Amino acid sequence: MINALIWCAVAAVLLVFTYTLGMYLESAGTPVRRPGPVGGYAVVFLVPCLNEERVIGETLRRLTALSPPDGLIIVIDDGSDDGTADVVRGFPDARVHVLRRDPPNARRGKGEALNEAVRHLLDGDVLDRLDEDRTVVCLVDADGRLDEDSLAAALPCFEDPDVGAVQTGVRIGNRRDSVLARLQDMEFVLYGQVFQRTRGRIGSAGLGGNGQFVRLSALLGLGPAPWSRGLTEDLDLGIRIVLSGRRSLSIPHVAVHQQGLVRLSRLLRQRSRWFQGHLQAWRLVPSVVARSSGRTAADLLHVLFSPLLIFVGSFMTMSLVASLAGAVFSADARHQLLQPVPIVSWYVLTFAPAFLFGPVYARVTGELRSGRGLLYGHLFVLYGLTWLVAGWWGLGRMLAGRRTWLKTERLTEARSRETAPPVDGRRPAQAPAVVVARPPGGSANDHAGDASPQAPGEEG
Repeated sequence: MINALIWCAVAAVLLVFTYTLGMYLESAGTPVRRPGPVGGYAVVFLVPCLNEERVIGETLRRLTALSPPDGLIIVIDDGSDDGTADVVRGFPDARVHVLRRDPPNARRGKGEALNEAVRHLLDGDVLDRLDEDRTVVCLVDADGRLDEDSLAAALPCFEDPDVGAVQTGVRIGNRRDSVLARLQDMEFVLYGQVFQRTRGRIGSAGLGGNGQFVRLSALLGLGPAPWSRGLTEDLDLGIRIVLSGRRSLSIPHVAVHQQGLVRLSRLLRQRSRWFQGHLQAWRLVPSVVARSSGRTAADLLHVLFSPLLIFVGSFMTMSLVASLAGAVFSADARHQLLQPVPIVSWYVLTFAPAFLFGPVYARVTGELRSGRGLLYGHLFVLYGLTWLVAGWWGLGRMLAGRRTWLKTERLTEARSRETAPPVDGRRPAQAPAVVVARPPGGSANDHAGDASPQAPGEEG
């Protein structure tokens, strides 16, 4: 039985590594979309908030600097019981509006909060002044910091009438403060550079909950409530936009910068929600099969079923633990395992991705020397074990019928320093220094916007 698990795990590792390498080689030939002239588009920023007093002020300062003079910034205050609403109402810019949601309608998930903003546009006189095809809705989390040329990079993509959505890259602003935060940054950068660029060529790039640009007509084409109540509403939206006949592109050379988690327990909690949301998204499989074909269908099905890789990885880990346990209690097993061939084989099968991921991250960001990048590549492979824990946690929550949101930890900000260039040498957004602080007034049913890679098993 153990041998069978080992061989299945080996086959799965080789398959995933081959697929990842193929995606990377294809993405290397994808031309970078450079910033172009901005004009002729109305821009509406949506910022969902729940107890975001610590970060919302700096976000609004950033957005008002980026927004066109006739732009609109709608902060959806989803029943906050801290000073979020006071900060927003006191912000001295006429483009900033607060949309307050109160119980019992509040705190039902990020998707419901965003749908309220769409209803607000439909019910008011705002929509009468907007051209649905020339209006772009940009979703930014309360801790999001868009690069200065994000609009210049994103808006020209919508000149293609078939494009419904565009996703920026995602960077972790406090990546220098913590090894765990640095590994999260690797996760997002590698997903954007290895997978998203290729998926953008197909027209099925995944959407994250942060740095997401969507054509208003594409949103309204999904109905009055375009966002689902799932725990990964961004994944659902991206797939449904593609199934509606639109294309979804990626511009990873510009980024939205967000906070990374610095405590492992908080990271596992966040990722368990992402994993559970992926399982919930399996309800879209019949639609993908019926309404897409060719490589688009293959790509979407790969994304939807990527959680299965977590369970395969779990079996591989179990087989390794079983082998080590046997070596402890059996001299014959120790003799068989502690030989050059088994040791080298185990190392290659476990850490081969490090020789791809580490150098790619070091080259793309320019923040690490090659040797240190390779070291982080090895750490990144071990970091992937967090998905095994989060995956079983998410599955357990789902089987228990628990579907509440697990709020992401926020860190208190201090406007003090700027990050190094994020990707391709581009100038980044302001990235504040942070200190750990528990989110005030949050509950288990809180939503916290955070961008998520769309395939939890792909990063290793």
